[in-house]
Amino acid sequence: METMWLVTILGAPLLAALLLPLLRGRGTRVAGWIAGLAAALSLLGTFALLPALQRGEMPMLDFRWIPAARIRLALHADWLTFPFLITEAAVTLLAVVYTWGYHHVDERTPFFYALLLLFAVGMSGTTLADDMFLFYIFWELMLVASCALIAVWGEGERRGAVALKYFIFTHLGSLMVLVGLLILYNSTGSGSFSALRAGVTLAPGLVTTVTTLFVIGFCIKMAIFPLHLWLPDAHAVAPMPVTIMLAAAMLSMGTYGILRFPLSIFSPAQMTPFAVPMMVAGIISEIYGALMSLAERDIKRIIAYSSVSQMGYILFGLGTLTYDGVAGATLHVIYHAIVKALLFMCVGLVVRATGRRRLAELGGLGSAMPLTAFCTGVGALAIAGMPPFCIFVSEWMIFAGGFRTAHIGLSILTLFGSLLTVAYALWFVGRIFFGPRPQGLRIDRLPWAMVVPTVLLTALALLEGLFPAPVFDWVAHELTLILGGVW
Repeated sequence: METMWLVTILGAPLLAALLLPLLRGRGTRVAGWIAGLAAALSLLGTFALLPALQRGEMPMLDFRWIPAARIRLALHADWLTFPFLITEAAVTLLAVVYTWGYHHVDERTPFFYALLLLFAVGMSGTTLADDMFLFYIFWELMLVASCALIAVWGEGERRGAVALKYFIFTHLGSLMVLVGLLILYNSTGSGSFSALRAGVTLAPGLVTTVTTLFVIGFCIKMAIFPLHLWLPDAHAVAPMPVTIMLAAAMLSMGTYGILRFPLSIFSPAQMTPFAVPMMVAGIISEIYGALMSLAERDIKRIIAYSSVSQMGYILFGLGTLTYDGVAGATLHVIYHAIVKALLFMCVGLVVRATGRRRLAELGGLGSAMPLTAFCTGVGALAIAGMPPFCIFVSEWMIFAGGFRTAHIGLSILTLFGSLLTVAYALWFVGRIFFGPRPQGLRIDRLPWAMVVPTVLLTALALLEGLFPAPVFDWVAHELTLILGGVW
């Protein structure tokens, strides 16, 4: 049964993505419903794996694909996989529903939904892959699908150039990851992650090389400063549903890569030389992203730079190599997905209602858009780490992990970064929803399909803050799979 659900997680969106381009004429109107059904089945399949994981099983699918090259079509789910898989599937479903109200139906609509689903398949497949070759195929599918969405449906005349920049930057990271994978493959003689988890013996210099390749390659996907240059333009130009998936789901793939490879393969002693560099890079990214959010005047780019800052918290938590820090970093992946999807959806509502994105052209919208103002306020308080919202829990653990290390000064600096987050979050809300309303600012009605997922995420940001125990339980199981289970 678990094998069937594994197939459903990838098979439902993949099958829908292959069938959608066949729709013509009036059939294009049902493209969104087909995509929504496929995304819902994928999310259902993910939740269906939970009982097996709780019984201590690891659902898997494994058979020969290219025997001559010892390549297998191998999928597996474990506690390290599950939190990321849930995040990706849930964000995809919400983004598809949001698209129903955002996207204007035309003859290209089926292709738009097909690429959204292929983007989701790339993320889920990367997470489920238990073979290096398969991992890299899905990793690249994720890039190609999202790049096509930006190039064809992006906003503005620069969408082609932005898509090219995005492709070059992130593909460079992919190539670094590929080199690391090839070194491991040559050392173990196997492409199986199971073989890697059983133990890898490498020369000390080679351990440093492989870990460096993985950390830098995956930090490009996370958009850690100064490897972030692709992110602001890509997020600003991409259609809003694509931006939601990029910020709330795809960025987390870099975190998954660091957890799955160097932190799962190597011992704490081997990872210790990378602890301080990761913590320092995280702090710099936190502060830089927050300062850029304060300096920006385009509301979409403000939230985009916020992602650079929030990924810094995650990298700092991983760099602590402590139970609290690593658990907090993984929790932050999930909670950041909730809050960042919420904030981008709120930005989409403002843009859809007013047709404007510049702060100077907005203001005083609170009375005309009270529900949007409330949801945005919740998102701003949550991203600032205010209790009782979800990110408070993950940041508390990240900070606690930092103070458990010998580098107290670095932990104090990361607290300073959180003050800057409070500043840009409250400033963002104040400039849009308070003060005088510019003359001639017209406010249109909003589609229910854009409002409903926004309200749902608003409630989820509060519920996860009040009741974090179930999600924390998933993450606690994950920790035994990394750094040799030394916890």
